[in-house]
Amino acid sequence: MTFDETIEQSFDEQAGDARVTAIHAEDLHVPERLIAAPTAGVFRSAPPEVVTGEGEIVEAGQVLGTIEVTGDTVPVTSPHTGFLMGLLAHPGERVRSSQPLAWVRIVT
Repeated sequence: MTFDETIEQSFDEQAGDARVTAIHAEDLHVPERLIAAPTAGVFRSAPPEVVTGEGEIVEAGQVLGTIEVTGDTVPVTSPHTGFLMGLLAHPGERVRSSQPLAWVRIVT
């Protein structure tokens, strides 16, 4: 029995003939989005004059920091416009590719 069938069955037993549609994760509208590391390396946050801190609005394409890799730096850009809710990696921390570095609450 699948999760959806279990939900429907439990509601059917309680509500008689009423059918209930299970909520799928794709149907949830969560306003928070993660910003992931584009590559593995050492994370460096942007200077305070670029990104000052939590609650600041960041624009899609705005650089939030860099990842230092052997002999090069890769920018970390926000794919979303929204309120910066916090950094999830500390400056100088080694990060892996696709590791969440920050999160934003999108502006709709």
